[in-house]
Amino acid sequence: MSNIGDKIRYNIKDYLTEKEVNKLMDLFDKIKLDLSDNSFPTRTNRLEAVENMKKVLEIHNYVVSEYEPEAQDEEIKMPFPDARDQHLINKNLNKATGGK
Repeated sequence: MSNIGDKIRYNIKDYLTEKEVNKLMDLFDKIKLDLSDNSFPTRTNRLEAVENMKKVLEIHNYVVSEYEPEAQDEEIKMPFPDARDQHLINKNLNKATGGK
């Protein structure tokens, strides 16, 4: 599974308790149910399945978090000029070339 240093540091064990096994079986059943539709599963069912998958990973000592983008500068958010920027660019270009 992992080296002995990680096992001691993170309290990782090589086995699951009976309670964990029962919880996993319940989660697997829920995941299968959420995704078992003959057509494409609904968004609600897909997100419910993902939540249950996260719980499975957490039982196995994985840290799972939701994606939260960091605050970004306006320049990073808008890598291309917007309409106002384009207007100013054209205005300055016209001044520089003698146009209107």
